[in-house]
Amino acid sequence: MLLTFVIVGICYCLSAVAQNGPSLTVTVNDKSSVVPGFIYLAVNTGPAAGPYIFDSNGTIVFNGAGKLGSGAIHDFHICAYQKVARLCLWKGTTALGYGSGQALILDNQFKIIKSLPASDYHELKIIQAIDAGGQYSDTALQTVYTPVRRDLSDFGVPYEDDQGWVVDCHLRAIDPVTNRVIFDWSSLDHVPLNETYVLPTGGINGYSKTFAWDYFHMSSITRFGSDYLVSSRHTSTIYLVSGKDGSIVWRLGGKRSDFKLQGFSFDSQHDVRLAPNPGQGTGNVFTLSLFDNEYNTFVQPPRGLSSGKIIEVNVDTKTARLLRQYDSPSKDIGNPSGDGGSVQQIQKGNVFIGWGADAQVTEHTADGRLVYAARFGVPGSSAWSYRAFKGPYLGPKK
Repeated sequence: MLLTFVIVGICYCLSAVAQNGPSLTVTVNDKSSVVPGFIYLAVNTGPAAGPYIFDSNGTIVFNGAGKLGSGAIHDFHICAYQKVARLCLWKGTTALGYGSGQALILDNQFKIIKSLPASDYHELKIIQAIDAGGQYSDTALQTVYTPVRRDLSDFGVPYEDDQGWVVDCHLRAIDPVTNRVIFDWSSLDHVPLNETYVLPTGGINGYSKTFAWDYFHMSSITRFGSDYLVSSRHTSTIYLVSGKDGSIVWRLGGKRSDFKLQGFSFDSQHDVRLAPNPGQGTGNVFTLSLFDNEYNTFVQPPRGLSSGKIIEVNVDTKTARLLRQYDSPSKDIGNPSGDGGSVQQIQKGNVFIGWGADAQVTEHTADGRLVYAARFGVPGSSAWSYRAFKGPYLGPKK
């Protein structure tokens, strides 16, 4: 069963305010309604690439740029490792929508405690569990993108002269102490190529290993009892994957959905999570949160506006319905997010949203009221944060 505990080791002592880094311009701040806390962002590329912690006024209280050397930074957040609050992030190189690098676990002085095996940046989740014998353990969930040769002639790519390459996306669960692989699942072994909405094109044309066709694009992994929820951006589908044999139990969304979506849809989604509602999670009726991009830069034009969504899934009736939708403050100017995005359910029933490539963060009450909005940027750069999080301060002391 899953273990729930109070994270210990939080330090609320602030570091000296950094003078250089991205700006965070706050436009809405209803202090009576927002949840107190700090904002965790990772600027992905450019001279300001690095992890940052902001206070709610938009002031940088920790600047991690350059502290881990050069490279892209993603998914900077508080994690729990061996029952202690730590900092987690991914560092590496990125190109054409995926990456090659390592996930790192750090203490609050930004010292590396643990480096995990090579992975892509789309997921870094450490989950806790107790087995039947009462033994506690951590499991790290990661995405791995591996280009492989495949006959793609049915999709217009010749299978000759070292042509015909496709990305095989892997769900990988590992023991973060020993780096032992506990479970490995391959998209190519279970999801046919024709489920995709993104055909070979441009930089993912399948003509070489460098430009391998990313037909699946795994965008998040969530533990679901003993199984896994896998989000595929390029098939616009959420898959329930058996933790026993890797078979697909059901599909939600996409071309082969086992569920009827009642009055809503989602497209090119990110960050699918089980909503932390008491008594729900692995039964026949459960709640999911997700970031609905409605836009994929490999498929033009945008199909709609991005939003955060909370949906209820009923396995018995094979239906899904929209419970709540959280819109962007920039929806009136039609500004969808073409990449990234996250939805975090926090205290008081509030929801904190990172808007990915539309570089802003917002907070909403449970009934959808906007109570916080801020846009960040780096002068002379289009840098953004793949995900954004809110939580207590866990960083270097003064």
